[in-house]
Amino acid sequence: MQKEKLNKTWFIDIDGTIVCHQTNYNLDDIIEELGTDSHTVEKPIERSLEFLNNISNEDTIVLTTARDSKHKDHTIRMLNYYNIRYDRIMFDLRSGPRYLINDIKPPGVAGNTEPLTTAIAVNLERDKGIQL
Repeated sequence: MQKEKLNKTWFIDIDGTIVCHQTNYNLDDIIEELGTDSHTVEKPIERSLEFLNNISNEDTIVLTTARDSKHKDHTIRMLNYYNIRYDRIMFDLRSGPRYLINDIKPPGVAGNTEPLTTAIAVNLERDKGIQL
């Protein structure tokens, strides 16, 4: 069995990856100015939306963000407004590097004949979108 046949979990950052980057300070200002309509001014990155729409429904999407949890309602409204699929969101993360650490599946565990690496990391240019 190939790695591509296994269900995947995608950890994807929100700002600068799915939508154009916002700081918590920007969000504070936008929310103060526009209230519950604040989510409508966020700018989704089209190629990222296309990428997300092509992820299998069998896979899990975990959105990650350094957005403060006080921006949770705004962020969820924005995700729903732009019909951005996700299964879970992690708020209040640090802005620095994020590490994904996972084990290597030994031969036979997933129908594989060779050891199968299960940790993949991709760095993208800010606000350019996902294109793998």
